[in-house]
Amino acid sequence: MASAIVAFAIFAGSAARVLPALLAVTVQQDLGLQPSDVSLPITLGIAVSACVSPFAAYSLERWGVRAPLIVSLALLALSLASTTHAMSPWHLTVVWGLGVGFSGSLSASLLGAMVGSRGGAAHCGTRFGLLASMQPLGSAAGLLLASRAASALDWRFAFQAAAVGVLATAFAVVLVPISRRGALPRGPKSNRHGTSRLKEENWRFWVLATTFCICGASTSGLIDGQLGMLCMGAGLGLTSSADVMAILVLGGAVGSVVSGILADRCPARTLLALYFVVRALLLLWLPFTGFSVVELARFGALYGLDAALTFPALVRLMSVNLGALRVGRAMGWMTVMHLAGGAIASAAIGALGLAAYAVGFAGVGLACLAAAGLVVLLKDAPAQDASSG
Repeated sequence: MASAIVAFAIFAGSAARVLPALLAVTVQQDLGLQPSDVSLPITLGIAVSACVSPFAAYSLERWGVRAPLIVSLALLALSLASTTHAMSPWHLTVVWGLGVGFSGSLSASLLGAMVGSRGGAAHCGTRFGLLASMQPLGSAAGLLLASRAASALDWRFAFQAAAVGVLATAFAVVLVPISRRGALPRGPKSNRHGTSRLKEENWRFWVLATTFCICGASTSGLIDGQLGMLCMGAGLGLTSSADVMAILVLGGAVGSVVSGILADRCPARTLLALYFVVRALLLLWLPFTGFSVVELARFGALYGLDAALTFPALVRLMSVNLGALRVGRAMGWMTVMHLAGGAIASAAIGALGLAAYAVGFAGVGLACLAAAGLVVLLKDAPAQDASSG
């Protein structure tokens, strides 16, 4: 029951957090703002989530799952409800940049990595994939429901309804008992070989961190935060743009589960390199599609599937290269790098404008090829580890 309520909380929170990116253009036009007035708060929200993620990881280790999750959901509900009273850019900066940003620091990837790695490296990919799949499923539900509610009624109603749903989820978390043991047990104290092992883990940590940064630039920055604006800039309506984004995140839900299973049965290092090569090819292909609704939907399905494939393999490599006992705290810093990469890419596209998307896609595509080269430097799981259990 406790695992189910955590999964539902991830689902509900993810459904609500897509509203700023989805309705940014609608809010901008209704309030008479400039495009930068809505893109800046979204970018700030990504950056704030990145900066707070290590503290979110510590809070899970210190207080367990329930208290941080309740605070995160309550803050998200307050931020969504406050959006309906926004009248100026600084209002959006506070509610989207700070409110949604702080609540987003307790991400599905962080919860999934800490819970999924409890049993060691074996099968941690599958456990992580199942939990992480709740995030794209929730995002798809939020996109489909909010776009139609905003079109039929008003964007303010969509934010109000989302706030009520998130608050109800927070009350459900209060009522359902969840173990305080949100953290992994402490690792043993270092022995005489600890210094050399620490040095080895340090360079592997930075290889993983760089890979996460490139992953974030190519997903949360280039696609998640800007795809809705790209679709509407290409002439698609709100509902059609939401459908394209929903196809992308539904592909992500399938990819999370499939990749988790594959990461436990195949060499995660090889899988991850392949995923990044495919992602690079997709990014280089998109500027030549003509941005029709059919081509964007096809891109969304393929890219969503590939984007979600990477995380279970990355978590498995983290467990092998850094140790299962260190995954929780390390995942906080990896989330920083992931969201930092997203913030950089989102800010660059926001500054250059939609006309520069082809340049941005090409640059990030080349970075993905570099990430494919970096992952081969990491240690992969022993064969018996992948097949055990």
